[in-house]
Amino acid sequence: MNFDFFMVASNLISLFVLIAVGYAAVRLGVLDENSSHVFSSLLMKITLPCTIFISLVQRDYDPSFIRDGITIIIAGIVVFLGLMYFSRYVAVLLRVPKDCRGVWAFTAAYTNSGFMGFPIALAIFGSEGLALAVMLNIAFNLTIYTAGAFEIARDNPSSSGNKINIKSIIFSNINFATLLSLIFYFGQMKIPSSISTPLNYLSNITTPLSMLMIGIALAHSKASEIFTDIHAWTNSVIALLIYPAAICFLLKIFPLGPNPMVSAILVLVVAMPAASVTTVMCELYHGNINFAAKVMFIQNLFSVVTIPLICALL
Repeated sequence: MNFDFFMVASNLISLFVLIAVGYAAVRLGVLDENSSHVFSSLLMKITLPCTIFISLVQRDYDPSFIRDGITIIIAGIVVFLGLMYFSRYVAVLLRVPKDCRGVWAFTAAYTNSGFMGFPIALAIFGSEGLALAVMLNIAFNLTIYTAGAFEIARDNPSSSGNKINIKSIIFSNINFATLLSLIFYFGQMKIPSSISTPLNYLSNITTPLSMLMIGIALAHSKASEIFTDIHAWTNSVIALLIYPAAICFLLKIFPLGPNPMVSAILVLVVAMPAASVTTVMCELYHGNINFAAKVMFIQNLFSVVTIPLICALL
């Protein structure tokens, strides 16, 4: 197992550069402060569904891989939901403001499993590790855009404009893309390059737009507010250190089957900083986007130290 610190650092620096571009674009007047509405719609309805669909459809079917894949999907659902609901009560104990608790719990549970998790899994565990990370991403997609959406929407339940639309959350483009990708994968239905190529192009837009949205959201906050928000720091310490270390310890006692890589990939993904779509979800479901941007900035900064520490445990 090889850990490439410079590869991890390079990915993190790339994230910060994209965030800085979004921040500068608003400050310099290149982008309007309300441009995040357009970006969030583009991400959630077009580019992100393409990312989810193409990530699994392009893989070859491997019967021996199915057992580990099903195991990590089930474990992922339990871990993501468990961490989110547990974090809800932790947020109350830490006296997180009520209008931030949903985002606090969400960012403590859901990580950047794709842009950060995939390349790091590939670098450390090879192609099998990447394949398992893709399967874990199914659990991520099944829960983040359903239960996760409800959690963010809980922050403003009294506002008439923020009522939770159950139908729009369950029957979303994201969940449709997840279901369709599973059908294509297990049915081994191939798509022509004339379709896969534009889907890949759209998929490649997802991460840059997500990071730009963080920068746009940060442009609304003063620099002093970003680093002095105690709740953003408690969230980062718990999400990046305590949760992955605790899960690592538990899985060493109760491993997920005979393949140790399944447990290792789960811990690795949990150790990543907050999901890149957090600000998009806040925009769509009326969560506290300013608090989310602070958490994401601090988590990405702090993860330069925490990811190597967690990888050392593996």
